Amino acid sequence: MKQLRAIVFDMDGLMVDSEPLSRQAWDEFLRPYGGQISDAMQSQIIGLRADVSARLIQETFAIPLSVPEIIAQRAEIYARIRAQGVPIMPGLVELQAAIAARNIPWAVASSSGRHHVAEILAQLGLADTVYATACGDEVAHGKPAPDLYLLAAARLSLDPADCLALEDSLPGVQAAIAAGMAVIAIPNGHTADADFSQATAVFPSLHEVAIQINEVMGRIDA
Repeated sequence: MKQLRAIVFDMDGLMVDSEPLSRQAWDEFLRPYGGQISDAMQSQIIGLRADVSARLIQETFAIPLSVPEIIAQRAEIYARIRAQGVPIMPGLVELQAAIAARNIPWAVASSSGRHHVAEILAQLGLADTVYATACGDEVAHGKPAPDLYLLAAARLSLDPADCLALEDSLPGVQAAIAAGMAVIAIPNGHTADADFSQATAVFPSLHEVAIQINEVMGRIDA
């Protein structure tokens, strides 16, 4: 059995319950155009980088703005909403404690931009303990391409096969697998219907990862 050496977290929907806030931001952006995000559209854009999700919004709602304009306007709205605080996902505190107790290096591989990632880590009090971050505006291709996870592994100075990825979305799981990582899928209310059969394992929450941290890091094959 392979001994894994580091953990790479997705952020939105995995560490923090930001998806409802993200949807709120899209709805506020779309209100002047008479639009609103449906459950189906929300499921479609989860885990995607801003340029991809913005183009889908642009095409679906015939928004008379460029993709960069959509991203900028929606980012301003989202930043205002996010600044009020983002709820953490169940088990994050326990998992971070288990990681710290074992001196396991950890990183974040997020489709979100650097500013968002830095702000969330600061809100969580984790900015000084994260070993590395890989953000959507630092790679050529977002998830499901492997770029983010390859960058995270490189910044950890590790082979991807030595890393365990934690993901809540199907594009994220596909990205981690493509990078050569073992991956635990942790579905949330927005991704519960996705097919995570490709994942190494599927857990109901971060609580179970914390409880089984020794088994997870020592007995899951990459």
